[in-house]
Amino acid sequence: MNRVVTLTLDGDLDSGIRVTLTWGTTDKSAEGKIMSRLAPNPEIYQLYTDWQQKYRTLEYFYRKPRLTPKGVYISSVKSCEQLVDELRNNINQWLNSRSDGFDQITNQLTTQLSRHRDIRVLIQTDNPQLQRLPWHLWDVWNNHDSVEFSLIPLEYQPTPETKPRNRVRLLAILGNSDGIDIETDRNYWQQVSSLDSSSCFLVEPTREELDHKLWEKEGWDILFFAGHSYSECNDKTGRIYINNEDSILINELMPALKQAIKNGLKLAIFNSCDGLGLANRLARLQMPQAIIMKEPVPDEVAQTFLRFFLEEFSQGKSLQKAVKVARKRLHYLENRLEKKLPYATWLPVIYHHPKAKPWSWPVSVSLEETAPPIEEAPSVNRWIKLALATVALLGIYGIYQLATEPNKLGDKISSGEEILDTTSAPYSKQRGVKLLAECQEPFRNYLGIWRQETREKVRNCFWTKTHYKRAIELLKESWQEHGADPETLIYLNNALLEAEGKNYYTIAVTIPMIDTPNQSEKDANGAQEIMRGIAQAQTEFNLGLFEDNNELIQDFPGKDFLNAKRGQRPERKGINNRIGLRVVIADDAHREEEAKARASLLVKQSSILGVIGHWTSETTLAAVDTYQNGKLVLISPYAMTTELRTKPRNFLFRTVPTTEDETDILVDHLLKIGQRQAAVFYTPQSPFSSYGWQKFKQKFQAKGGKIIKVRENDLSKSKFNANKALEEVRKYGETPLVLFPDGNITDALKNSIELIKTNNSRNLIVGGWVLYSPQTLSIEDSKLLEKVVLFVPWHPQSSPNQQFTEDTDKLWYGSVNPTTAMTYDATRTFIKALEMSKKPTRKGIQKTLASPDFSAEGATGTIEFTSNGHRKNPPGELVHIVPCPKSFFGLEFVPLEYSSCDHKQQD
Repeated sequence: MNRVVTLTLDGDLDSGIRVTLTWGTTDKSAEGKIMSRLAPNPEIYQLYTDWQQKYRTLEYFYRKPRLTPKGVYISSVKSCEQLVDELRNNINQWLNSRSDGFDQITNQLTTQLSRHRDIRVLIQTDNPQLQRLPWHLWDVWNNHDSVEFSLIPLEYQPTPETKPRNRVRLLAILGNSDGIDIETDRNYWQQVSSLDSSSCFLVEPTREELDHKLWEKEGWDILFFAGHSYSECNDKTGRIYINNEDSILINELMPALKQAIKNGLKLAIFNSCDGLGLANRLARLQMPQAIIMKEPVPDEVAQTFLRFFLEEFSQGKSLQKAVKVARKRLHYLENRLEKKLPYATWLPVIYHHPKAKPWSWPVSVSLEETAPPIEEAPSVNRWIKLALATVALLGIYGIYQLATEPNKLGDKISSGEEILDTTSAPYSKQRGVKLLAECQEPFRNYLGIWRQETREKVRNCFWTKTHYKRAIELLKESWQEHGADPETLIYLNNALLEAEGKNYYTIAVTIPMIDTPNQSEKDANGAQEIMRGIAQAQTEFNLGLFEDNNELIQDFPGKDFLNAKRGQRPERKGINNRIGLRVVIADDAHREEEAKARASLLVKQSSILGVIGHWTSETTLAAVDTYQNGKLVLISPYAMTTELRTKPRNFLFRTVPTTEDETDILVDHLLKIGQRQAAVFYTPQSPFSSYGWQKFKQKFQAKGGKIIKVRENDLSKSKFNANKALEEVRKYGETPLVLFPDGNITDALKNSIELIKTNNSRNLIVGGWVLYSPQTLSIEDSKLLEKVVLFVPWHPQSSPNQQFTEDTDKLWYGSVNPTTAMTYDATRTFIKALEMSKKPTRKGIQKTLASPDFSAEGATGTIEFTSNGHRKNPPGELVHIVPCPKSFFGLEFVPLEYSSCDHKQQD
């Protein structure tokens, strides 16, 4: 039974709005109704208009818009965000008002949302200003992330009854594509295998051709448009550009559209800019359902939304659920480190006729890859022989290759059978991963070999290798079309080894997929930084196993520069020229209990010879003894706390500097520039942060420095008061601030950034590696960051291994940060240890690394260990922040001796 609530808004923002809330099921009359009023609020639409103007002129929107810009000027994300904050405050103050009994509507709405998880929310109004408002900013929706809004008109007439079809007929109009890419839209539609063969793609049609197709008697299920469009007449209608010369108002197609609806048209999708007027005009024609983009839409947003929507909708999900999933999947475009596309999730809008039955794709045929059929049906005796042989093969293969049972789906551990980075899951990647998952199924159930389905999977995975080869093609397609995703590259490497039947050794890496405050999305920035390092080392190592003319490595990421040729760089030909490197990824969610759980599972997989992780000192401390007790080497490229030394752990090695190394450099810098007093801010409950504070205090005072006591020094406090803290410090003049935030366990990083902003470059600020973060650069105002100096273990401009820096620029389309470099170092360390062992074992790896003669080369130079597993001569330097117009934030971290981002040194 489908539940629905309808919020009817009749009136306008200047004179006030009559509000009616009804609730019930879609197939019955309303169960209840409440009426109230909203006060006039013309200010809110002015705020929206101001935001709209800023949004439409965003610098990166104009890189590839679907709307020809009129009067371009550059506005920053920051100004947009300020207006969004004002909008959010205004809309909540307005809608949370208790006047005229509106709180009764709010309370009933909250009750319905709490009782029914998948309830539909309809906003009924004909007022374009109300239609454009960002209703999702109302805090009543908090904790109800399953809600998806639809707009419905106040006035309507019945929709015609039509007979359902078994297959979907699509009429796709690919209009004027000047300056944009709409061929990608076409490709996504053509991947939908359940489209009727009579579906039609009209490329830049004439007015007559379009009109003729709309009148076609057989009718269409979906009308799709991609190209340029915009709203006109105060959002009452819209214009589409059907070819390079002609544009038409949607009104001009009214007779043809009416007939198309009568003939069965159920859904219109306008994957183009500023579609509100188009939708309003379609609503007057009684169009059952429509999807439009409310504002100008960048190419990548339009294409990404369409891809995700089709993946869901073509498999039978309701329109609302498909749009909801596609909208959520746009979050990563808003939050990625580079080339952000802000407000992508604001753009898609559903229009729904109040009396139209929700329409879903009529067939359940999916786009999933299917195994090729068996060419002939073998005799019973042949099946028995094949089955027995396969059982034997699986037994031998399972013991040799897996050693333990394969990873269970959902255990947050994967070598390719599931996607852990859910922020980067394009459909081609999903299809490739599904094939890899199928190749693990026979190991989970040997007796299943008696089933034909399992026998076919065995054949496709272990005899013909069809599944692995097809997975490689799909993962390469994902890399080429959707960007340099490190998880994809790791799975590509693993699949390549399987497809070619290469022997390999296995190591694991832990990543932190962090929950965001609303729990609906993950923060994958740290995870991706880690995976870039191990993926690059794995790729340059494995590519050396294959001849250049091998078909499977054609178009393989990095093939043209990571696969070293003789004389260019040290040759990498696998271990003993025949053994590759397989990588298992484990997600610890950046939680201590999860880190321990992942460590326990990794220890049990005897094929894993070593682990790289965990991301912070806190999670490393939680898991380290599990590895020690399991006699599995853990190389830590990130955990700097000296607390890891408190007891002997001979299976722990660190390629990263320690907290003592960091504080030594910071103390020496302050004393060198004549600063002999400092105020320290840290997280008391964090081992890493508190130890940094203790060591800094100890070393600074030992060299004649003085620590200023500040009461407001706990960076983890939810109500940290930066102004109060600075008032205390400034009683002692312009005393430097020393910041030791924890590893993103609390609000310490956020509060540190607030302290930097509030300081306004009055006091010098020095801090640790944690602050080397996009969040710091997102302050955007270089004047606020002029006196910030940070410790880092590595920087690309001063890297001792410039070949690594050049390779990262090519592979990842830009420079990487210290986390990637330190992970690369840890991977190269394991590779060197494996190369030095004839028959590597866990204990053998430990002995090799502990040998005084051990040495490896990485991004940060030579890697050697002391007797207690810490790095000899650890890397480390200071950086500051300078303006850099070519970078995303307009700012960049550079070594302290450089005055600009173009490698100019200070005088």
